[in-house]
Amino acid sequence: MDLAVIFVDIAAGKDHTFRELRDTSEQIGRGLRYQWGWQKGDVMALFVPNSADIGAITFGTHWAGGIVCPVNNLFTVTELASQLKSSGAKGLTTHLAGLEVAGEAASIVGLPLDRIILIGDPDPKGKMKHFSSLGNTSNFVEKAPIHPKEDLAFLVYSSGTTGLPKGVMLSHENIVANILQNSIPDADMTNWRNDRMIEFLPMYHIYGGFDEQPRWALPLPFEN
Repeated sequence: MDLAVIFVDIAAGKDHTFRELRDTSEQIGRGLRYQWGWQKGDVMALFVPNSADIGAITFGTHWAGGIVCPVNNLFTVTELASQLKSSGAKGLTTHLAGLEVAGEAASIVGLPLDRIILIGDPDPKGKMKHFSSLGNTSNFVEKAPIHPKEDLAFLVYSSGTTGLPKGVMLSHENIVANILQNSIPDADMTNWRNDRMIEFLPMYHIYGGFDEQPRWALPLPFEN
């Protein structure tokens, strides 16, 4: 199980095993709590294109008791700033492709630039920290306690077709229920050990996110 490959990043030419995902997620979670003083219920906005690193950021935020808020990576500065303000984001994960927009939007809402981290390639100018900087943190930091029925896992926004996008609150129990629902239709047809899925929809979208992965009955890195 631990050595099973669950993500293949074709662009980077790298495989990610279950163990790597779990270990990296825990390092990120510890780093958030130790270096950033992350509190339970704090929101991490994800302003990124599709990347295998999204998994570690997502589960690392959950380890620290945080809420993940995926954002359309094609947003303008104004649109991103609006969602950062609405969600009350305490951290922002982005990519080199969105770094300029992310920095301007963060400045508008008063989010410190040292609360922006990068996935993918590091900043060649060295101005923004890579998410790997959250690793190598004290082992005395404990995982945040989670109450599945009450605590939020995700804050996802509507498309805004009838006005401004509205945040939808999803608890940990909601996500587990969705995983179980998704696992039933394909239970006798697909298996995570043998089958593969190509991700082509944006992961910030309800149809393209990590809710697809559990169809293969793969356990989450951190079970409550």
